[in-house]
Amino acid sequence: MSDLTELDHLVAYLVRSTRLSAGEAGRLVDEVLAYLSEQPEDYIRRRHAELQREGRSNPEIFARLAREVAARRFKAPAYSERQIRRIVYG
Repeated sequence: MSDLTELDHLVAYLVRSTRLSAGEAGRLVDEVLAYLSEQPEDYIRRRHAELQREGRSNPEIFARLAREVAARRFKAPAYSERQIRRIVYG
């Protein structure tokens, strides 16, 4: 078992401790890693679109995104609403 990578150990742990199959556990790990590796700019664009679909106004969205980005796991600078607007609209 020494040839297993750290992620293989995680997948094996998930299989042992849940009802997930090895394939399901592997996909779950991949999804979590993709979620955690999302760049701040990509997160801002994605969340802006989601919040717009909910019918929220841009001033409300920009303030919310500034709070959300500050609380995210990735290292991101503290964005102002103006910087967020530039990321969204270029």
